Amino acid sequence: MDCTSCKENCPFVKSKLCATERECPNFMESWWQEGGTGQPKVIADCAPKRMLIQQQMEVNRMFALQQAVEQMRNRLEALEGLLAQLLQQSKEYILQKTPNQIAKKSNRKAIGK
Repeated sequence: MDCTSCKENCPFVKSKLCATERECPNFMESWWQEGGTGQPKVIADCAPKRMLIQQQMEVNRMFALQQAVEQMRNRLEALEGLLAQLLQQSKEYILQKTPNQIAKKSNRKAIGK
């Protein structure tokens, strides 16, 4: 993560509303960990710039999340279709076997087995 502070280009400093960048109302410092290394890093930011960057990162994450949800929905629909087909085939198989089994049982009773 890089600093987004304006430094000498700060419009508030240029217009003499504040003497230094640190006095600017948009200036903020925050601590971040760089890439999971555990090393803390101080970042100097211009709040409006950082907010836009963070907002775009969140929008990108939401798009990725929506895409993942849609992929899972499509996979679930395919699985649902296969399960419905399996159930239908199982019912047909059971119905085909049932009359033959009934006939065998009735023959056994008639023969006395």
